[in-house]
Amino acid sequence: MWSSRLPFSLPISPESMAREIAQFERDLAEAETEGGPDSQPMLAARSKLGRACRFVGRVRDAVAVHEQNLSVCVRVLGLDDSQTLAARCDLAWSWLAVGRLADAVAGMERSLADHERVLGADHPATVVARSDLGNALVVAGAFTRAQPLLERALADSERVLGDDHPDTLACRDRLATVHASEGRVGLALKLAKRHAAACKRVLPPGHPDEVTSRSILGIAYRSTGRITAGIAEHRGALADYERLLGPDHPLTIQERVMIGSGYSQAGQHDAGIAALRQAAADLERVLGTGHPSTLISRLSLGIAYGRASRSADAVAVLKQASARCERVFGPDNRVTLGARGTLAAAYAAAGRRHKAAALHRKVLAGFERTLGPDHPTTREYRADSE
Repeated sequence: MWSSRLPFSLPISPESMAREIAQFERDLAEAETEGGPDSQPMLAARSKLGRACRFVGRVRDAVAVHEQNLSVCVRVLGLDDSQTLAARCDLAWSWLAVGRLADAVAGMERSLADHERVLGADHPATVVARSDLGNALVVAGAFTRAQPLLERALADSERVLGDDHPDTLACRDRLATVHASEGRVGLALKLAKRHAAACKRVLPPGHPDEVTSRSILGIAYRSTGRITAGIAEHRGALADYERLLGPDHPLTIQERVMIGSGYSQAGQHDAGIAALRQAAADLERVLGTGHPSTLISRLSLGIAYGRASRSADAVAVLKQASARCERVFGPDNRVTLGARGTLAAAYAAAGRRHKAAALHRKVLAGFERTLGPDHPTTREYRADSE
């Protein structure tokens, strides 16, 4: 979610954002002409352009712009200037958007440490930096680390910024995602409902974070078995994403992944597989084969094949996706372990019992090693694989 850092004027559309980016680029050129490459107007213009590029999905351009901006901020303003702190955070967000998870998490950790040291633990910018790190950990699949950080960030944000501040809403959104990922589906749904209602009440019409809140609510509904309600939320969010961001924006495509997964859950196998195949292909084209969002779409497609009893297709897709997850997330990451566990189930469904059993043992050992033998996820996996 973009919270208070949305770089465009509302209401947005693909056409209006293209016009504003063109203006940002003209502002950048003008600031360089008038004040030179190191001037304050130049730093501000470069930051705004980088955020705009990231928002519209030009993530590689965003990384290049923010890397340059941070370098200039450090050289001209010093490590502890507020603009330098903001520039480091901007770069970490762009690394996250492009799929450089380790760099993003390290950048957010550095950003939070610098904010705490320079501004203090309760400064509004520090509170937001704490939430940002929690978000990066969620995207990186480090849910166990993310949860206590986000719980503290939410409490701090409610106290320092207020219950309805956009950054508080963004933190609540991330915490709902963690609860859903950890299997606390009732709590996730309760938080997602509260979050969606607050976004509708507080945010102006056409704000993309309000659309995202309905997508999160759709995920929460589906996690509790209310699949029809979840699909309805996803369809509404998709229609708004297409109108606001365009059909090829990563958020739009990811929402089609949600709808395809919902169809698969509902037993509409052909529709689910068709939607997921197209969305996975689109994400590969827009973000690349190794991007975390692309990998999640491929895993969702493999799961859909399994639900449709197309075991050979499930094994083929999940084997490739699991190998890529190991490279991107790491061998003991929750996403990787989940992918390998799903592959083991596909092996079993395909009649390859010995291979399935061997992989189940490896996955269980990974969960026991990373989460502990008594963690709910470990216990659930142990029971499911026996």
